[in-house]
Amino acid sequence: MINYGKVVDARVWGITTQIDDVRLPIGDSTGGTHTSRPNPLRGTLLWDQCLYVLTGVSVGGGATGGSFTVTIETDALAGYTGLPIARATLGPVSPTTVVMDSLHHAPCSPMPTHLNINATITTPGSTQSVRLQCHAIAKQYRGSLSTQGNKTAERVLQGSLCGPAAYTVDTTLVLGSTDTNIGMGNMRLWDNAMFWVIGTTITGTWDADVVGRVGGATVTIASSGAAGTLTSSVEIAPLVNNFYGQAINPTHVIITEVSAGTLSTGEVVGIAKSGRGSMGKR
Repeated sequence: MINYGKVVDARVWGITTQIDDVRLPIGDSTGGTHTSRPNPLRGTLLWDQCLYVLTGVSVGGGATGGSFTVTIETDALAGYTGLPIARATLGPVSPTTVVMDSLHHAPCSPMPTHLNINATITTPGSTQSVRLQCHAIAKQYRGSLSTQGNKTAERVLQGSLCGPAAYTVDTTLVLGSTDTNIGMGNMRLWDNAMFWVIGTTITGTWDADVVGRVGGATVTIASSGAAGTLTSSVEIAPLVNNFYGQAINPTHVIITEVSAGTLSTGEVVGIAKSGRGSMGKR
């Protein structure tokens, strides 16, 4: 079969006999020994379409064994590390093939750089392990901006929408005035946009929303939720995109204190890419 698509179809990680928590760069790992390989998704900061699938999944421990949470993360955004992209929870009864869930509910993905494996062991001293192969299929288009983008030769915007700053109460931030909009105000509808909320030295629980305006009404573009997602144990959280990847130009960021405390250093960061579009005569 002839493939006319300029698509990357590659194995990104191979994991054999992994028992403990670990954060691995691109490559293969056997019994905790890692061998690096070139990143097959290098050269593009934001892929317009990208899917991740785990194959050969196997978890030891029998039907009562523990589980592993497997998260794909990126360190590719300038100045930020450990931003989660996709996740799957694996257990002894997991199928051998698992589709990873997009944490932003978006078809796009920044360039992945690390696989974070978190082990949940139910039996003390257990030596159960996980095996898997992680594959990615991705393609990208050149964005259309009047500038090259932020901190990249690609036509991709990236950076901080608001913060870092300290918050003790609910706060609404005006983008492009009191805070930046990383240039997203230059286009009404973005093809792909992803956002994260980051915090350090957190007490209480917090959420964040990126919002815009449609027909004079405020519309939530992406949200971390309403249950207090950001905590002392969860310092980076993805904002789920209500438009499944696309985004209107954001106007405000809302920081919400769900339970009393202090967000000593809070920040909302994003990445966005778009074409200009084409329109027939009307």
